[in-house]
Amino acid sequence: MDSDQRDLLLSLAYFYICCGRDWRALPLLLLVIAQSPDDCECLRMLAHVYIMVDRGELALVVLDRMRQLSPTIIAGDALLRARALQRLGRHEEARHVFDQYIQAMAA
Repeated sequence: MDSDQRDLLLSLAYFYICCGRDWRALPLLLLVIAQSPDDCECLRMLAHVYIMVDRGELALVVLDRMRQLSPTIIAGDALLRARALQRLGRHEEARHVFDQYIQAMAA
């Protein structure tokens, strides 16, 4: 897959996400990940989609993969992790991660 094809698939996925059709973005993102498993931009979108379709456990797997690829934590990734934990009913962990997100944003 060349970069234009990748960009088109990610743009379509983003369009679906913006329209509230997250489940339609899922196969597009999985196709990109199948070709480029280290694509952090796509992984971040995939984690968001998994959260939105109530698959928090898969979102956490994706976020863990992103952490392996780039140990530098981005504040937005902490917010995604907190949302995934909240969806799974792990409220104390979610609150702790959200507090980390707030501290990172304040700094």
